[in-house]
Amino acid sequence: MPFQNLNQIRAKNAAAANIGTGTEGGGSIAKKVPVMIRENGFIAAMLFAKETGAGYRDVFIAIIEHLHSINRHHNLPINFEEFLLEICEKDSAVLRDITSEAMAYLTYLRRFQE
Repeated sequence: MPFQNLNQIRAKNAAAANIGTGTEGGGSIAKKVPVMIRENGFIAAMLFAKETGAGYRDVFIAIIEHLHSINRHHNLPINFEEFLLEICEKDSAVLRDITSEAMAYLTYLRRFQE
């Protein structure tokens, strides 16, 4: 396989993501999640997704799968609930890195889900 840069991997993963429609369209939810993360933080946004379910949870599952595909913090579980519990125990540097990569990935996910 030819070398792919991180933006190409983000785009490929975003194109393959299957986020549910929920009560709102998948693209609509994918547009809301970055704002939620920016305003409240990654953990709080994940907790909202856990509470709400529907497409919000699917967006975070896509983020977790993307993080695993690029071997970013591969020691974190891929299961939604386990991932959430684990990141609550991580230091702020790890959380910043996860948040930064998630936001970059969401740029592509929003576009592919429209």
